[in-house]
Amino acid sequence: MLKISTEIEILAEDVVMGWWNIPDQKDAVIGDAVLDSIRHFLKEFSHEYIEDLGRKPTLLELEYALSLAFKVNVDDEIASGMEELEIKQVVLKTAKRPKRFKPILGDLFAFRYDEQRYCFGRLISKLNMGMVAEIYDYFSAHPIFDPNYADKWLISPVILNPYGLFECRSEGEWLIIDKTPNYVVSEKFNDVFFVTGTPGKLQAVRVDNSRFDISQEEAIGHRMYAYYDDAHIKELITDALKNK
Repeated sequence: MLKISTEIEILAEDVVMGWWNIPDQKDAVIGDAVLDSIRHFLKEFSHEYIEDLGRKPTLLELEYALSLAFKVNVDDEIASGMEELEIKQVVLKTAKRPKRFKPILGDLFAFRYDEQRYCFGRLISKLNMGMVAEIYDYFSAHPIFDPNYADKWLISPVILNPYGLFECRSEGEWLIIDKTPNYVVSEKFNDVFFVTGTPGKLQAVRVDNSRFDISQEEAIGHRMYAYYDDAHIKELITDALKNK
């Protein structure tokens, strides 16, 4: 039983939030947990205005509040290199937001894997956690998919955060490249499920959002019920390519 429990823990480690380098800053890193903390702060900040003033804050109010908070609170105990520095002002720069495309079931998408190649996949169902996607074993220098490769997976289906990847485009380069009207989930997903719970109390979540109890043995080899971000998807693909 110890071996089985360990394997469940290894599965869970596949979706542990990670750290990655800030673009063009070799020695600076950012992590999922940090971004989650900032997201919670921003929601709380907005909630206070809505609760007391009946409106959302303006960018000017956010900028001023951040400037005050940073000036008072950010010192050498918070950030390195602040022994002889003082933050005078936080400046928020804006630009016109790209048009958002709300992804729907059946959408075919492309995402940049590296400087030379795009990967491809399709959104096949919607869960409470996010949207289930299949990732095809096909690469191209351009975001143009060859449908002859639609039957072969590079990795097993994963859960994505469609809002962050496709609507906000806050991670990587993800594009909706084609629609599939009246899309119906194929029978090949009947055996696909994601694992949630704790050892001894595990459940499987199917792509149709239904659930059923499973044993630790049955959970082995299935992905955890958690979404994967751009960095984690690329890690899975890199590992898959090494093992081909």
